[in-house]
Amino acid sequence: MSISAAEHYRQQQILNSSPAERVVLLYDGAIRFMMITRQAIEANDIQKRFDNSQKARNVVQHLLETLDMEKGGEIAENLSNIYNYLLRQFLDVDKNSIEAVDEILKHLKILRASWAKIAMGEKEGVKDTPIDNIMA
Repeated sequence: MSISAAEHYRQQQILNSSPAERVVLLYDGAIRFMMITRQAIEANDIQKRFDNSQKARNVVQHLLETLDMEKGGEIAENLSNIYNYLLRQFLDVDKNSIEAVDEILKHLKILRASWAKIAMGEKEGVKDTPIDNIMA
């Protein structure tokens, strides 16, 4: 089975990225899925809402599961609290709540911006980025 040029590019982007850049890519995916979820709710497309909210939920669950709570200390604990909050918000997304979608998007965008700064620091050679302590 052949893959599209876009899929090949995406695979190469993942393979050639730093750990923090991979986290940013996860946030990008979750944000994209939640934007589609929002459109699906507005269009009353239940299946599309379900499929895309489930993909975003899986990303958040993965981010939660890969936290290193021992090494990550307070930062990992705070991220865990945020991720658990977002996972609870998905219960309202399942009830077609645009407000819950917007709440999730708000937090994902803030977190993505923070991780993008960490990734930029890695590229610039900053030694003390928290990625090694936060993610398992």
